[in-house]
Amino acid sequence: MPKNWSSSTALHETAEQFHILVDSVEEYAIYMLDPNGKVITWNTGAEKIKGYSAEEIVGKNFASFYTADDVAAGKPQRNLREAARRGYIRDQGLRVRKDGSTFEAEVIISALRDHTGKIRGFSKVTRDITDQIRSREFEAEKIAAQKASKAKDDFLAALSHELRTPLTPALAAATYLEDNSEKLPPQFVEDVEIIKRNVQLQARLIDDLLDLTRIARGKLHLELEDCDAHTIVRNALETAHSAIAAKQLKLRTKLEAKEYHILADCIRLQQVFWNLINNAVKFTSEGGQITIHAFNDKRGAFHFEITDTGIGIEPQRLASLFQPFEQADPSVSRQFGGLGLGLAISKRLIDLHHGTIEAESRGRSFGATFKVSLDTLSEGAAAIALNDRIAGKASKALRILLVEDHRDTRRTLSRLLTHFGHDVVTADNVGSATEIMSLNHLDVVLCDIGLPDGSGYEVAAQARAKGHIKAIALTGFGTEDDIRRSKEAGFDFHLVKPLNFQELQTVLDQIAT
Repeated sequence: MPKNWSSSTALHETAEQFHILVDSVEEYAIYMLDPNGKVITWNTGAEKIKGYSAEEIVGKNFASFYTADDVAAGKPQRNLREAARRGYIRDQGLRVRKDGSTFEAEVIISALRDHTGKIRGFSKVTRDITDQIRSREFEAEKIAAQKASKAKDDFLAALSHELRTPLTPALAAATYLEDNSEKLPPQFVEDVEIIKRNVQLQARLIDDLLDLTRIARGKLHLELEDCDAHTIVRNALETAHSAIAAKQLKLRTKLEAKEYHILADCIRLQQVFWNLINNAVKFTSEGGQITIHAFNDKRGAFHFEITDTGIGIEPQRLASLFQPFEQADPSVSRQFGGLGLGLAISKRLIDLHHGTIEAESRGRSFGATFKVSLDTLSEGAAAIALNDRIAGKASKALRILLVEDHRDTRRTLSRLLTHFGHDVVTADNVGSATEIMSLNHLDVVLCDIGLPDGSGYEVAAQARAKGHIKAIALTGFGTEDDIRRSKEAGFDFHLVKPLNFQELQTVLDQIAT
């Protein structure tokens, strides 16, 4: 290089070569700065990413690419000093385009020196990483949401287990008393039926905690049978009787349908009617009135309508009324409480029954009407009562090992199984269950999963190893994952507390055949 060449000439010579090399690169903004930070080259990628043409930006200080806060903090010149000291620096942060918009940038600033080591400028490479940042943030949010969802599901499963467990002995005792109602004083027969019905309904209300997850996953299933809709309405009213009486509400009931047998899940349908009755009670002031009307339309469909003189619903809120966690008004949850799940679940249940549910109101202070429409069974179909009793003995007596650490459940369920005609032995932990299986000939192991010294899965595995013993899981855990795990562990059947004793008897009859 001739000695009379100035540093400036050399720099511009290098800049020209640099420009030719990088001008066609569009993914990166590649340009050069003089020692003071003024732009002296500008490639196609820089124009694309930052929005300036070469004519607009060459000769201007690169600080115009930084946010006002960064400029005020002296970041542009500090970056140059640091690049000069270290040779190059990497930086990441917001940069500003010509139109004032910002983007996430990854930047490399390299110091350029002459043959004497003197700084003659800087090269700068900038990449727009906004999409990558958003992708990483989205992935992180997705993972966090999945973890939160799993934590929620685990919590709800554990909570439902703890709530369900005490219901099992209550339901077993009520079932036993109902099946021996001839030994009870007449005035207690109806009370036992009410206890049983309300325990079953309470179990369904606990299931509301899990139903939203089931609905979202399309896992909410119905157990369809011939239901007497009038009986279901009466049962729902009986459950709400004390709340109606407490507020001294006037109740008018007109069950006028000529066709009222519906192919439905009777308990789920009662849950819908109870939700609607409970809503009416909750939002109606003391001394108000609730009117329930059941009738058929011209084509024979069953209609249930409930009208109250309560707080009413603003018309613009009717559309969102059946969404989860929605209330008629934000102030409603503060004044009346509730999570806003009942109507959302009710709508999904009615949808699964191929019916319709809707709400009407003229506005605040004008009360509300909820309407349900369902198809009826064809004429001549035999009605099956909602609260059919468990009658008769088992088709074959079975030798059953009941493994349950909850004392009340163990005692009442053992007595009920014995009443059904089975031979029952009990255990309250894995150790004693193992010993009993080794010393006795058994047909069935009915086993809780959560046990004090281990897991019911261990018991199921030993039952499977015996070859001839059928294992039935008896648990408060009822998610799809719980059922899958129990089947993988060796359980042949999975029953959720509180037990549906008709379902249990069906399973035992199936094993006995």
